[in-house]
Amino acid sequence: GYDIYNSEDGDFFSKTSVSLYSPSMVNPKHAPEGKSSLMLQTMVPYRWMKNWGGGDKKVYGQLKEKAMNAMIDSASRLVPGLKECIEYKDAATPLTYERFTHNTDGASSAWSWNPKKKFYKNTMSVNIDTPVKNLYIGSCWAMQIGGVPGALAAAYQCAKKIK
Repeated sequence: GYDIYNSEDGDFFSKTSVSLYSPSMVNPKHAPEGKSSLMLQTMVPYRWMKNWGGGDKKVYGQLKEKAMNAMIDSASRLVPGLKECIEYKDAATPLTYERFTHNTDGASSAWSWNPKKKFYKNTMSVNIDTPVKNLYIGSCWAMQIGGVPGALAAAYQCAKKIK
């Protein structure tokens, strides 16, 4: 097992669970013709290994590579031959999410997934309204689940309201 709060466990990615998603199974345009895409994802402490190397770009790159390879090893136990089929690979870390989305601690779905934090009431409901007249929230921040599904739900509700 592993401790999700142990940000100094160098073997974290060898112990944690990994989710597999294949966007190209839903939409073949998400990969070149005759190819497929596969995403591997897990939750990781933002402060893993001193914030992913403490600002040292070389260490950061090494930790990303180590994490990515450990996740591929885990997925390969479920998908034999996976490693041999990989033509391109890349990794995003909580620092990546923070840099591109400005989400606190690199939360991948806008809201923190810290299991110690309590969810708010009606977490699955979409709330696009604001105190400002004719200003609506059409993004991942309109519901606690966040991410792309939350953003799509909010955008849909906004479009219906202003139509």
